[in-house]
Amino acid sequence: MKNVVICCDGTANQFAADKTNVIKLFSTLVQDAQQVAFYHPGVGTMEPDGAITDLGRKVRRVLGMAVGWGLEKDLAHAYNYIMNVYEPGDRLFLFGFSRGAYTVRALASVLSMYGLFPKGNEPLVPYAIRQLIGFNDDNGKADEKFKLAADFKTTFSSVACPIHFMGVWDTVSSVGWIANPLRVPHSAYNPDVLHARHAIAIDERRAFFRTNRFTAPPPGYPTPDTVEVWFPGVHCDVGGGYAADESGLSKLALEWMLAEAVALGLCCDRTKAKALLSEDEEISENGTMHWSLRGWWWLAEIVPKRKWRGGWRVNLADRRTVPEEALIHRSALARHHYSVELPKNYTVIDRPRDF
Repeated sequence: MKNVVICCDGTANQFAADKTNVIKLFSTLVQDAQQVAFYHPGVGTMEPDGAITDLGRKVRRVLGMAVGWGLEKDLAHAYNYIMNVYEPGDRLFLFGFSRGAYTVRALASVLSMYGLFPKGNEPLVPYAIRQLIGFNDDNGKADEKFKLAADFKTTFSSVACPIHFMGVWDTVSSVGWIANPLRVPHSAYNPDVLHARHAIAIDERRAFFRTNRFTAPPPGYPTPDTVEVWFPGVHCDVGGGYAADESGLSKLALEWMLAEAVALGLCCDRTKAKALLSEDEEISENGTMHWSLRGWWWLAEIVPKRKWRGGWRVNLADRRTVPEEALIHRSALARHHYSVELPKNYTVIDRPRDF
């Protein structure tokens, strides 16, 4: 038995000096016969196929961020890796930030609905992914598509592949900013995810970064071990990506995620992890908090955004709503003059003691 770890980064994130929590977590992983790992940069990054000129590359990257162009390939890359290394009894760990978080949730949906194909079946993978994404425009044929998915899984999948652990930082509401947001089934609740952890930013206000929480199971379905904790700061204050000397706040969410995953079997080099959490701006409840509504993002606030169930909305920098009975990280309460409106009833989550 081994761990298979998949790490998918956020929109326009890739390896750079200003590392996200996905890259930081990846850098602490032990990789040997007992654990193998895969890293993929964010939607809309790296060198897009067919882009010859600088302008062409920029246009394709923007389209990757704006309409989710490239998501199918990202899913296929991660799925193919799992298909070729996973063996019965292995434990699958999925990590992601931002739209990378949405990507791993969609990946879990592919595995749940279509199963894991035996090694060497790469030609089947694009078909399964297209079918999953096709649920976005079901035209009243969802039941038919679910039946087709079940038949496909029975025919081609021979390996059970539950997701042992899913850890995500501030999942956004969709991949694709404009027109119809992409929604895939089982991305909010997936019975094949055994343990799920979600770090959510309290202070993010941008319209195109609406949070995407997990949902409770339908009646009669199993209840997974799901924990969502709200942290102070904006999107990258939780998922990382700011300059190293301004990263103290994001390390709180990294510390929490590492502790949760290690407790459930992730193999992490603790010496590397502790050094990472203490370098540059040390992990701190009073670390630098940023303001993400800058420049062109203000213009985006007045652009109508498609609602999930029809209609349109204008955001105008609205706060995220922290629900009743939420789990609030202690760092949110420790900040001076912290003005966010918290619910009447909530539970305080302390920093891990033994990590």
